[in-house]
Amino acid sequence: MGMKKAGNVIDLQDQNLMHLLEIMRDHDDVSRQDLAEISGLSPAGVSKLVGLLIAKGIVYEDALVSRGRGRRAITLRINENAMYAVGVRFARHYVKCGLFNVKGELISSCYETLGTVSVQETVDVIQELIARTLEDSGDARERVVGIGISAPGPLLAREGKIALISNLPGWRDISLVHMIHRRFGIPTLIEHDANVSVLAERWFGKGKLSDNLVYIAAGRGVGAGILVNGSIYSGKSNVAGEIGHTTINYNGPVCDCGNKGCLEMYCSSLAFARQAKEIAAAKKPAGWPAASRLTAEAVFELAKAGDGEALELVRRAGRFMGIGVVNVINAYNPDMIILGDEMAQAGEPWLEAIKEVVRERVIEELRKETTIELSELEVEPAFLGAGTLVIKKVFENLSQLPTNALVSG
Repeated sequence: MGMKKAGNVIDLQDQNLMHLLEIMRDHDDVSRQDLAEISGLSPAGVSKLVGLLIAKGIVYEDALVSRGRGRRAITLRINENAMYAVGVRFARHYVKCGLFNVKGELISSCYETLGTVSVQETVDVIQELIARTLEDSGDARERVVGIGISAPGPLLAREGKIALISNLPGWRDISLVHMIHRRFGIPTLIEHDANVSVLAERWFGKGKLSDNLVYIAAGRGVGAGILVNGSIYSGKSNVAGEIGHTTINYNGPVCDCGNKGCLEMYCSSLAFARQAKEIAAAKKPAGWPAASRLTAEAVFELAKAGDGEALELVRRAGRFMGIGVVNVINAYNPDMIILGDEMAQAGEPWLEAIKEVVRERVIEELRKETTIELSELEVEPAFLGAGTLVIKKVFENLSQLPTNALVSG
């Protein structure tokens, strides 16, 4: 391995720097001694690494805190304004763009609906929103370290291309990353929306201390972002986690993907709205809007108000989703599953139906080690995750950041 040696030394240092930053991110008020205890690195090693983080302006020394028996320790904090990321959520019907700090706080954001599905129009809208975000960022502009884009999958993220988006013609082999990078000269990353969502949950959400985490986006499609031992599991072509296309009825109706009886045909928001419209048309339940005006959200509201028909629909969707969750537990054995996106707005009755199926169908030992929760991030995970992608990349390559490039405090 002669040639690789230098690279490996830096890799190890970067790994340790990242590890310390992650500990600071997950625990408030840590001292150098706490870092040594939690990380298992030597106190001298920790001091040296912390010195480097301070020199690079990413960490600063905060107050002196008494630690009992007269010991006083200096606590360390991540400088949340050390760097910024531009996050772009490119969804099927809209684009959202915002400026995020290191703590995942949204500083500013803008939004545009997509009229047509033409590739050129979409790229124009994305570039225009990025330009607007950069213009509005003021002094932070020079500390923008990257642009992260979350896009519907399947997606060939390694080449920065969108491989194809089901139901959107024309999006084959589009190299979005190169277009954006060429225009703004800022490092640009793209990733599948479910994958950035699981990152956002791991960094800033309920998954903070979980290293085997699955985020399920239950929207128009059903996809999962899967974190295995702390790393995104993306498969050979970055298409892993397409759980919406696992079969739950092997003789069921044919799906766009060519398979039969796919999970998402039973529990996506599209399937849910379709089932609700059928009930509205056939039974005309009291207090329901006409079938033509009925949305998934309207049914969730009816269910929350105690409407029996709506509640039954929500529970039914939850039971189907539960079968998907059982498959995820058996396939990936996560310690936590977080559910988000459109269907999660159905709230507790939906979650309860999911858990009911899991109780019936998963062996107890396995079930006991898996927590199932609804997402509670204030910024939706697929948007926040686009910014997280950038910050994570910088955290992983800290030795490349110039010293004192970042303003401290």
